[in-house]
Amino acid sequence: MKGLLRLEPDTPQSASHQLSGVEKYSGGFSRQQRRKLQNQFETGLQWLEQTPPAYDQALRIFAGCMKADPMGAVYTFEFLQTLEEGHRQGHYRHGWRQRRRNVKLVERISELACDEQWHEILQQAPEALYHNARHERLLLELAFAAQALGATETQWTYLEFAWKYFPGSANVHVQIIHAFYRSGSFDDANNHVAELVKTADPRLLQKILSALPEVITEQFPGHEVLDQVEALRNSLKEDGEQPEKWEQLCALLESLNLYGQAMAACQLAMQATGNQSDWNQYLLGLRLQQAEARLAFHQQLGSPDSLLDDLQHAAWRIRTEYYQKQSVRQPQQPLPSIQLGWCLLGTGNWYEAIKWFEQLQQNQELSLEHQSILLLGLGEAQQAVRRFDHALETFSQLLARLSELVENANLLRDDTDHAKQRNTDTIQKLDQQLGQEIPGFDEQSFCQRSLKRIKTLAEAMNHDLICEKCDQLAEKIGISTDN
Repeated sequence: MKGLLRLEPDTPQSASHQLSGVEKYSGGFSRQQRRKLQNQFETGLQWLEQTPPAYDQALRIFAGCMKADPMGAVYTFEFLQTLEEGHRQGHYRHGWRQRRRNVKLVERISELACDEQWHEILQQAPEALYHNARHERLLLELAFAAQALGATETQWTYLEFAWKYFPGSANVHVQIIHAFYRSGSFDDANNHVAELVKTADPRLLQKILSALPEVITEQFPGHEVLDQVEALRNSLKEDGEQPEKWEQLCALLESLNLYGQAMAACQLAMQATGNQSDWNQYLLGLRLQQAEARLAFHQQLGSPDSLLDDLQHAAWRIRTEYYQKQSVRQPQQPLPSIQLGWCLLGTGNWYEAIKWFEQLQQNQELSLEHQSILLLGLGEAQQAVRRFDHALETFSQLLARLSELVENANLLRDDTDHAKQRNTDTIQKLDQQLGQEIPGFDEQSFCQRSLKRIKTLAEAMNHDLICEKCDQLAEKIGISTDN
């Protein structure tokens, strides 16, 4: 678990109660302070090189480093590692006095946690750990305090040792899973869960399930599916030159949200079959699916805005790369190029989006639906760079295309409720189609967004006739243009 690539978690509001401590660490240290800490740390390592190792001297130095800089996970790791080695050599075998002392220290830390005194908790960590580092509740309290202060790597150091000492604890696994998801490590969390399903005792698994929200547990795979994965892997070990089995394995891992494992299988398939071009494209598709699934999951989970912004940015970056490759591979197909234009729009590259959409307008083979989504993207980009006259002209063309779409469906014969329902059904089908095709459009109504954009700009520029046409069309297809 140590060394995993993770996004930085957000700092909870409760951390603001410790402003003096947080600012002290987040502001960093001067070069002189950092050098002094490094020298102290290296002195501690030298005590461990003695024969026999001077554990207590080293621990005192590491404890001082931990208190001076809780963000320095290496100090915490060496402190815990030294305690573990000393325990292995027969030191730190805790008698009843030490255990009683430890109980009091853990209770004190729990009280500080109730008061959200995270900085003070980490200051008391070395003493509490010295009297008994193999204490589940203590390690989890310290991990949570480090998380609250934004000391992410220190948090994972405590969780690593908690997992090492208490692999059968539901509380440890629950906190690890929460920490993974909280930091945006979607794949790491799902890998951990899959490993639990394969190896954990059923009673332990049930405890973990009952302690996690449904949005997480509904992703838990079943034993049967994981058995299929293992069977495919074993089969490919015997004969790896079977592209269809590699595809089956990748698809199965993808369906379990195990995108990291699916991409690793994709790399192996590339080596085994030699079909580099197709597997590279498949690999890029997996990266896109991973980014989309991770973002959708965290939106459903209600993750902090800062994390969602990071995941949204990552998703747009991978979408852009994916559709850029697709547009090169399929130059005769207009859709990948339109999708790339919307990626430029999604990443705020307004001028590039305008150039791209204007170039695509020359394509005479675009369907009415694709002409409409292209015009919406072009108009929004023009509006973003304050080319309002150009945007209104583009939106006027879009309004004409929307009217033509409905007329071509022969749905404007009357104004009865039945006709309006048919109009609504047609628009819903169009929304569903474009939601599947256009990146970032899966939760929006294309027609409603279009008419709102057109009407808002027309009202601002005092074009009453355009506003009236928007309202008439909105009435006929049963949607609202009110903002």
